[in-house]
Amino acid sequence: MKKHFYLLLFLFLLTLTGTTFAQCNAKEIAKKCKNNLKPFNYDGFSDTPFTFKDKAQTVEVEFTAYAGQKYKLIFASSGFKEDVKVNIYDKSKTNAKRNQVFDNSMGIDNLFWSFEPTKTGTYYIEYEIPVALDHPNEKTGCMVLMVGYK
Repeated sequence: MKKHFYLLLFLFLLTLTGTTFAQCNAKEIAKKCKNNLKPFNYDGFSDTPFTFKDKAQTVEVEFTAYAGQKYKLIFASSGFKEDVKVNIYDKSKTNAKRNQVFDNSMGIDNLFWSFEPTKTGTYYIEYEIPVALDHPNEKTGCMVLMVGYK
């Protein structure tokens, strides 16, 4: 239970520090996706808002996971056409010794993932945001991460 409290606290703080964009109704997206977590227990969600640019960019967010725990991660978007690639690393992008532990090709499908960490710790989700298909620097979006556990 204590493990889940810290994960929820982190997700809550992450949500508070994010900027709200017009195209991102994270609560509504999470509500629509919540049934996809079954049979896992719902643990929370966080949103990562961003603005598309005229060049590709990466956005990194952290989450804590516990060894021996099974997670289901669902990545949902605010309805833009661009494909955002998602990767999970064991260390931040500032660390040259980081290892990729999960990517789009390893999930149940592109945006529904089962994740069983081999060690307890902080993991880093990296969103690779492509160039906007139209109107760069004006178009906003967000990725919503939903977390379930068993």
